Amino acid sequence: MLEAFGKLPTQSAILDGELCLIDPRGAAHFYRLMAQMRTSSPDESQLMFLVFDLLHQEALIWRGLSLSERKRDLSRLCRKSKVPFLKEVQTFPDGPVLFEHCSKFGFEGVVSNRLASRYSSGPSRNWVKTKCSGWKRINAGRHKMFEGSRKPELTEAQKTLAKKREELSRVRASLARPGLTAAFKAQD
Repeated sequence: MLEAFGKLPTQSAILDGELCLIDPRGAAHFYRLMAQMRTSSPDESQLMFLVFDLLHQEALIWRGLSLSERKRDLSRLCRKSKVPFLKEVQTFPDGPVLFEHCSKFGFEGVVSNRLASRYSSGPSRNWVKTKCSGWKRINAGRHKMFEGSRKPELTEAQKTLAKKREELSRVRASLARPGLTAAFKAQD
């Protein structure tokens, strides 16, 4: 895949997209994708990079342009591209029909953007993500794959003990100061 991306008709680009594993009937499979990515040589024949947006190309930063302008330039780049697994996600005027299609084929959902909006990462009032109920049900525990091991919450007694240990450590450190031991001996 890296070699193929190197053949994009541009010197440099930053694309916003998602790598998917698509089965022969067109359905997406997240867990199969994760399994493939964990092998030393994944089967790239079922992998597809669905590209949504163009953020940077050559020396130009597109983030400040409207979505419709970025999509125009993305379309131009994709039309010239010879990368077989790169597919542009088109704008679709009928949201309910698109959402029904995404649900049928196991996709995560639909992101709705304002055509006049500039690119913004993270939550924004210019876009909303609607997840398909079937996808949510199947992937309810998916977030656990990306979370590191968490330390368990301490009880109040454990928190109090930790504070006491910190306080004791500070007292020991202050008692270990040079000259303090001699002052105690002189008082005896």
